[in-house]
Amino acid sequence: MTENVDAPKTPATASAPDAGRNLPLPEGVRLVHIGPHKTGTTAVQNALWSARPNLREQGVGHAGRSRNPSAGARAVTGQPSAYSADKAPPMSRWRELVHDIKRVREPRAIISSEFLAWAEGDAIRRIVDDLDPNRIHVVVTLRSLVRVMPSMWQQNVQMGMVMPFEEWVRWVLDNPTRPFWKLERHDRLIERWAAVVGTERMTAVLVDDRDHGAVMRAFEALLGLRAGTLVAERDLMNRSLSLAEAEAVRAFNVAFQARNLPGDLHTRTMRYGAAQLMKRREPPKDEQAVVLPGWAYPEVIAIQREIVDNVRASGVAVIGDLDRLLEGVSPPSSEPEPLAGIPPDVVGSLGMALLEATGAVRSAAISKGRFRRAEPAEVTRVPTDRLLGAIAGRAWRASAGRVLLLGRRRNGAA
Repeated sequence: MTENVDAPKTPATASAPDAGRNLPLPEGVRLVHIGPHKTGTTAVQNALWSARPNLREQGVGHAGRSRNPSAGARAVTGQPSAYSADKAPPMSRWRELVHDIKRVREPRAIISSEFLAWAEGDAIRRIVDDLDPNRIHVVVTLRSLVRVMPSMWQQNVQMGMVMPFEEWVRWVLDNPTRPFWKLERHDRLIERWAAVVGTERMTAVLVDDRDHGAVMRAFEALLGLRAGTLVAERDLMNRSLSLAEAEAVRAFNVAFQARNLPGDLHTRTMRYGAAQLMKRREPPKDEQAVVLPGWAYPEVIAIQREIVDNVRASGVAVIGDLDRLLEGVSPPSSEPEPLAGIPPDVVGSLGMALLEATGAVRSAAISKGRFRRAEPAEVTRVPTDRLLGAIAGRAWRASAGRVLLLGRRRNGAA
């Protein structure tokens, strides 16, 4: 990404009166953005990744070999890998990430992965010790539960869930020990990390859905970057599904589960395949979004108010106005109409996305009336270095196998 020539050539500063301490953070800091999920993490990661050359020029190193070093984060937190329901990546992936961070030669370093939010006591201590307690600084992004809950449900649907939205909301609200709350009780997330790193090494950043540039300005302020360095990109592949799209995927999930098909097949064809590819479709402006049902607002707002009060009392620095998390979250004047049906173009989009996800067809994959196979969609999402490494490893194993087979044949002939 080229530098914004119209931007001021001075470091950005925190505009919020409650920022709590001088910015930017001191040189030598290793800034660790832990999310959590659905708080603008992908937008931040995309902006950092696109700006890497500009970051280095301004003294900031982006650690890791991809936008989101999720394998390393999953390894240290014990979270299953993307293609396994019960097995975390090996700890070697975390050690690789630590090595990448330590290799950064710029005055400041940053990594961002929402999977770090899953860490608890021992895992947090391991992360902090490995990254140096005297250099680490942890950033938590905060977003309103009224926005997070619909986003989390449709994400879970992409992962295979079959529970309807209102039923899921009731299920989450009825039990404070659900995994959702481990991530999205932002006050408790801050408390867990502050118990290890201390409040002076933590900052909370508000994600304002009315000002999408606010979170970028906050990270610029933390890192001492020129204003305009980080730009929120328009990323259709990262948008939320509409209600009709989510229901189409959920209907697929119901049929998929009825056949008792393996989870990794769903991961490859839907979660990292069709559910991503169908987002290239631009929904009409009047297509219904996934919104919190009116009956849930009193409970959700009460929890949100408790979160705001606890974060304010925690002593961590905050960039942004915490009260924004309580603004504009009143229940709708009327409940949305029930979804009458799934529009034909949504069904068509899902069907074509499934074909592309399996590698059966891709844009421009049909030439001169002849059918050609294309690589699955998941391949396009793998970092180039990982892809090349896998290809090299497979080639080496294949050649080693041929040498072994040849040797056996010669010995047999002898």
